[in-house]
Amino acid sequence: MSRTATSLLALSLFATGCSYHGPDALRMTRPEYNIVIQQTNEQELLLNLVRLKYRDTPYFLSVEKVASSIEFSRGLSAGAALPEWGTKSFALGGSVGFVEKPTLFYSPLEGEKFVRKMMTPLSLDTLILLANSGWSVERVFAVTLQEMNGIRNAPTASGPTPSRAPEFRDFRAALKHLRALQLRRWVELGRAPEDGGLELRFAPEAADDEDARVFKRMLGLDPARAHYRLTPGLGGGGGDRITVATRSLIATMNYLSQGVEAPVMDLEAGRVTRTLDGDGKAFDWQHMLSGIFRVIPSAEAPEDAAVAVRYPTFNNPPQPPL
Repeated sequence: MSRTATSLLALSLFATGCSYHGPDALRMTRPEYNIVIQQTNEQELLLNLVRLKYRDTPYFLSVEKVASSIEFSRGLSAGAALPEWGTKSFALGGSVGFVEKPTLFYSPLEGEKFVRKMMTPLSLDTLILLANSGWSVERVFAVTLQEMNGIRNAPTASGPTPSRAPEFRDFRAALKHLRALQLRRWVELGRAPEDGGLELRFAPEAADDEDARVFKRMLGLDPARAHYRLTPGLGGGGGDRITVATRSLIATMNYLSQGVEAPVMDLEAGRVTRTLDGDGKAFDWQHMLSGIFRVIPSAEAPEDAAVAVRYPTFNNPPQPPL
């Protein structure tokens, strides 16, 4: 092989090795880490919601940091054979190596950190931020509020699955009127200009609106007013005030976990509490959740699920219902 050909091959190997450096390595690895962390976060959340349905202890393990080192190697080798009889022979070879060494740092959520993050009631500021960010006020309040001016929103669903259907219908009926006003942009959540307190405000167009009248009547509000102060607490309220009791994050998860549909075998074995309505029939939790959240069990891996996770229910010993 000529010296020119040897030089070209060496240059090719060098250029190939360099093509993985710097920005190209970042483009190749960063999106993959981002996608996998996002997918596993969703799977962990689903797994913990199923655990709560089965009265198992939830456990959270967050990815705190990802450190990845990338190593490149390249080499060039040449050889010649000079037999006693015959023609000369030459050999030229090369190699390019690419090795990634990721290091993952996990942080469990437990102890005081768990209590502070999971068991502290949600703030009203968080609710207002969600409701004013394009989310349905009906969904936000249904999931995060336990009571509003004494109207209960399934307080027994904020813990382990109850044996009796929860009380929620009046609360959801009131929220439907509030959602209708939100769609017409006749109601908003914000801060009072005089003192910065949180309040629910009705637009002038809602003064004679049926949804506004019914909502105010259900909550015992003064129909002549357009601004109502929001305050945390249980019971009370009415007149110029809306008293709301927010759920904690773990109570919110318990509420959503009622949307996990357990296999009949697990219900019969007592692994999951069977909830009955007033007539003694099986209660359908979708009447309360209205499609907000639903998990369907499957013996095989689903093909079109938004997120799926394996849960070893059949290996768990039966537990007595609460």
